[in-house]
Amino acid sequence: MGTLSDVNFLVKGYRGGNYICPLANPNFSPKQNLVLPEPLSEIGYLYAHSCKGLLFLDDYLGHCLIWNPSSGKHKVLPPSSLEKLSPPAVDNRFFCCSGFGFDSKSEDYKAVKFLRNYFKGEFGFDQEVVQIDEKERIEHQVEVYSLNRDSWKPISFPQQARSFFEPATYIDGVHYWLAYDRLGNFFIISFDYADEKFSSFPLPHYFDFEEHSVHLMEFEGSLAAAIYEVTGSVTFDIWVRNGDSWTQKFTTEPVPGAQRLLGFLNKGEQMFIEGSNNQLLLYECATKDMKDIRVRDGNPGTMHTMHYVETSIQLNGGSLAKKRKLHDLPNIKNKEV
Repeated sequence: MGTLSDVNFLVKGYRGGNYICPLANPNFSPKQNLVLPEPLSEIGYLYAHSCKGLLFLDDYLGHCLIWNPSSGKHKVLPPSSLEKLSPPAVDNRFFCCSGFGFDSKSEDYKAVKFLRNYFKGEFGFDQEVVQIDEKERIEHQVEVYSLNRDSWKPISFPQQARSFFEPATYIDGVHYWLAYDRLGNFFIISFDYADEKFSSFPLPHYFDFEEHSVHLMEFEGSLAAAIYEVTGSVTFDIWVRNGDSWTQKFTTEPVPGAQRLLGFLNKGEQMFIEGSNNQLLLYECATKDMKDIRVRDGNPGTMHTMHYVETSIQLNGGSLAKKRKLHDLPNIKNKEV
């Protein structure tokens, strides 16, 4: 395994298969794609999260592992704690999204996974979930993995979210997902890895999601939301979360050929952009110069960038045990999950 000491960013995408491409400093030149751990190399679409030099990879069937790409070592995680905790009348279920972060209080890497349940007669991405009893609607079950304990445990989850959007955004021990409820209201769900609690809060303002899109990201250590129209000349409105409120940081000039904003670099002086041809671009805000990074994706909306720093942390190996399939869905390649 070659050194990744010159790499600060990884690009995850799907182009006939999963790929993770390191970008070398100082010009973000693409290096050879990483060789994925053998247990997951032939599996369908993978979710990927990066934290302090380790990557968490998982799929919608529940296969998952933690990987140190610098050393090439990986650890296959134990089976889900949720497979035997099926609510009554469940017809289909699958793991719809995940997260990976670091608990600084206990010095522990943790992963979180969401298992979505569909009930008899209600299977489908756009179907309402049936009423199980008069008090609650069952949609998702959630579990947390601790690397120190090497085990999963179920945790409670507020059931207002009907669906999530990937990729999620991780900042300083907290993960953030864009979500919406049964009434179509969009909001943000956060998960704190230290206290293992969820919370939610609104977006900066109301807008029509048929005409606009939102992408969550980090900006100078804080959560940011990029809001932009999905047609015409793309201009990004950048809002930053400060405490319990949002502040509009700035609005970019129109960015030719932009499809999505993937992230900021150098205090907002540069931006990673997904272009209209699913290519990764580097945009210089001051000069408006656009550089093609020469990484291309096979589908719009599946590419995302991840911060990376090399680590010497050792992981125990393992083999991926065969598990009972939870459902027969095709591979999920859309950003909504």
